[in-house]
Amino acid sequence: MSTLPETLPRPSEAGPEVPVTAPAAAAAPPPGLVADEALVGDGGALRLRILMYAALAAIALGLSWAGWATLGLDDDRTADAVILELSAAQRTQAEQVARLGLFLAADPVSRKEHVEVLQALLVQLRADAVQIGTKRLARAGARPSVNPEAAQEEEAWEGAGVRLANRAESLLKATAGRPKADGLRAALALQAEVAPVDEAALRVSATLRSEAAARGAALHRNATIGLAVLLALLMVLAAVVVEPTVRSVRRHALRLRSQSTELRRRALVAEHATAGVLITDRDDRVQWANAAYTQLTGWGLQDALGHRPGELLAHPQADEDALRAMQDAVRSAQGLRQAWLHRGRNGGDLWLSVDLCPLRGDDGTLDGYIRVCTESCPHPVREHPATYTLATGARTDALTALPDRTVVMARLRHALDHLRRHPGYGFAVLCMNFDPFKPVNDTLSQGAGADIQRQIARRLSLSVRPGDAWARLAGVESVAADLGGDPYVVVLDGVRDEASVQAIAQHLLQELAEPYLLNGCTPVHSAARIGIVLCTGEILTDTGPTAEDLLRHADTAMHEAKRLGRGRSVLFNNAMHERRMRALAVETDLRRALQDDELLVVYQPVVDLSSLAMVGVEALVRWRHPEQGLVCAAAFIDVAEACGLNDAIGDLVLRTACVQFMHWQTELGLLAPRQLAVKLSRAQLEREDLVDQVRGVLQACAMPPEHLQLELTEILGAQGAPVQAQLRKLKSLGVRLALDDFGTGYASLACLHQLPVDTVKVDRSFVQHAQTVEHHCVLIEATLSVARMLGMTTVAAGIETQGQLELMRELTCDRGQGELFSRPLEAADLEGWARRQPAVTVVTRVAEPA
Repeated sequence: MSTLPETLPRPSEAGPEVPVTAPAAAAAPPPGLVADEALVGDGGALRLRILMYAALAAIALGLSWAGWATLGLDDDRTADAVILELSAAQRTQAEQVARLGLFLAADPVSRKEHVEVLQALLVQLRADAVQIGTKRLARAGARPSVNPEAAQEEEAWEGAGVRLANRAESLLKATAGRPKADGLRAALALQAEVAPVDEAALRVSATLRSEAAARGAALHRNATIGLAVLLALLMVLAAVVVEPTVRSVRRHALRLRSQSTELRRRALVAEHATAGVLITDRDDRVQWANAAYTQLTGWGLQDALGHRPGELLAHPQADEDALRAMQDAVRSAQGLRQAWLHRGRNGGDLWLSVDLCPLRGDDGTLDGYIRVCTESCPHPVREHPATYTLATGARTDALTALPDRTVVMARLRHALDHLRRHPGYGFAVLCMNFDPFKPVNDTLSQGAGADIQRQIARRLSLSVRPGDAWARLAGVESVAADLGGDPYVVVLDGVRDEASVQAIAQHLLQELAEPYLLNGCTPVHSAARIGIVLCTGEILTDTGPTAEDLLRHADTAMHEAKRLGRGRSVLFNNAMHERRMRALAVETDLRRALQDDELLVVYQPVVDLSSLAMVGVEALVRWRHPEQGLVCAAAFIDVAEACGLNDAIGDLVLRTACVQFMHWQTELGLLAPRQLAVKLSRAQLEREDLVDQVRGVLQACAMPPEHLQLELTEILGAQGAPVQAQLRKLKSLGVRLALDDFGTGYASLACLHQLPVDTVKVDRSFVQHAQTVEHHCVLIEATLSVARMLGMTTVAAGIETQGQLELMRELTCDRGQGELFSRPLEAADLEGWARRQPAVTVVTRVAEPA
């Protein structure tokens, strides 16, 4: 397999290829707008940019200055307010100091009280004086242009306050142990200092208000001038920048409209061309593809967008020389015409002739690539004979339009041949199938299953990787085909490890598990199961494997996935092949056993739990193998169902058991069982003549129909309307119906009343764990309660211990069977067992038909 991609990252330098330029119609601008060309050239653009930035800078400076001035004005107002508040407080303090001085001089008796108050005022007075000085100095430093007269007034006010404080200090000293006359003189001196303080404070207030008014007027004047300048700048900007830009945009809009018209014409030509046209960008990633390219390769624009062409159409057997030539052309941005083998999106081989041409802009730089693709015959044919046959002789499935078995087998042979030539190569085969579509057709409408298959095909087409192949194996004899519709096969190219294959399989399971919409509104679920075969060099031998072997192994793994449950993927191994071979051997022996009468019927007693008397028997099939001895049905019943022998085995058991039952009625009398239980298989239920067959057996044996109980598993009972219709036809014969293995399948207590059954048999797995698992006990109790309300008889299967018997009695179960009473016995042994049991008369409850 080639390891070279078709494309590489874009080249750094353009080659000498003749450029593909823009449409000629867009070369000339409208004649009335030629004068604007200078405005959008390199020099004009620079001038416009400088003017615009200059205008924006001037506007920014103006706005910054206005903001700064406003902030400065607010700071001045705050400082002035503080000084005014301090001046008012100082005037009040001066009056209080003068009044206390008079009290001290006139009333020495209460001196102590007045002294404390005066000292407190002096402290406050000196603190305010310090604050006044600090604020004044700070304001002077922040605003150097303060009025000198205002500064002198503030300095005088500060000095008056200091003198007042000094006079108050002198008063305190004069009244401390001195003659009263000294105190009066000091008080009068203090009074003389109060008036200067008051006058200085008033002058400072008046000066500050005058300055504030002057500053406000100056700010208003400057703001008016700044606004006028800003408006002028905006007008200049509009005239010099905006208007030329508008004219330039209009001119370019006209040019683009002209180019758009021309491009639309060319796009229509490319879109309706018979050759595939692909346009990629500078990194060679898909930008546009026409309808012919989609029809040719299967890749639509939405799915291919952003991918490289080599990623979409790479073929492991492509000519490496052709790929290398294409790489060199892309690397050097050269044109090239080359034909080589591609792989379409559906996995088919496709010979394409590709004409590569680089796309360049007006300045010569690389803008991308254009490819014109046409289908061609392989050359030389002798190098790829099988590929040529595959490309020209491939067929598709009529229902899903997917490739059919012929294409897949040819693809697998090619992959095996390539693996033998290149041991490092690897691929995988996925075989998948879905839930049966017949119930969908029967329940919804005819053709609903076909609609689902077409939706599956579409999802596969969208989910697989580029280079992978997929097909529908219509009409293939396969285990997968028996599960529901025909199997689908996907061939994964270039995978070598299990993790990668499983990841792809899980992705497919998730995509295919989403509900399918019928008629656009009805959701239908259909789970898939996938069998995987990983093919690397280790699997190759001198004799194989062949393409048929790979498909067979994938089918085997798919069957194993079906056995494990819905929505599973399983990787094939030799153990599965061995199991499959054993199953084939069992099938061969089983067919011989039917011819040689090696199958026999055994009978297990069913007892009434209240009296422990036998009330019936269940007929079971065993195989008396010539080499292995007596073989239980579990060892061969799945093989019988897979190969279609269940119908014949079921018919054998029914006829043999009915004949034996009537023989017991004659031989045993009251000791004979009163009811015969026989299981129905899926194959029997799907027979259109089942009712006629049962009627014929009853008439041939002269057996009353009410003594026959036909049992079907819970899973079969939940298969929908067709099965229920079949059951009602059987009920019309008068036979009884029983639901076996209840609790292990899809039915539930809520829908039990919808099934036309008379008896419910609790599965042995619940009975055996009922004493230890509370959930099982609760489920049994609920089942018995609902069945009793519906008038149904209940049977507990698999009772093996006395404790289980007592629990079933406590839960009021009607009947039971299991090893505690008797193992399955051959007819003669059961007759002897019955003779040793007490004879009782048991009245069998018959449920009303549902």
